[in-house]
Amino acid sequence: MTLVSVAFTTLSTLLADPGADFAASAETLASIVSERAAIARTYPAQAAPHLSADDALATGLISLAGQAMTLSLRMEEANGPEDLRCIYRGMAQDASHHLDRLSQAELRADRLAVYADIEYLLEHAQEIGPLADQDEIAPFTGVPPDCPRGPLP
Repeated sequence: MTLVSVAFTTLSTLLADPGADFAASAETLASIVSERAAIARTYPAQAAPHLSADDALATGLISLAGQAMTLSLRMEEANGPEDLRCIYRGMAQDASHHLDRLSQAELRADRLAVYADIEYLLEHAQEIGPLADQDEIAPFTGVPPDCPRGPLP
């Protein structure tokens, strides 16, 4: 992903409804993951193809992680619900972690579990993303989750 496309993605996220955009990104990625999982199930013994820097799934996961972190930081700045802040932060970390796992897989079959984990992440991203766009979000009333503040290291 080029610097220009990263800047454009970040800018568009800031100007639009970032939660809805996050959910839409997750929906787009879900179709890519579904296609790749079907291929992996069909040809499990084949070597897993290298994920290039411009691979749609790789760039999509990187972008999704950035969007999730932006949502987490927005929750933090707005003094929003701690649980949502932590959920978005965790989604950013999960997207990056899943990309690492995909890159390390040697066989297509090795990627099947990762695809299932990504599908789970994307389903939740589609559900929880739009909450960030609400004007009034009920504060979390339980014990605040113990997750770090600020951007990911």
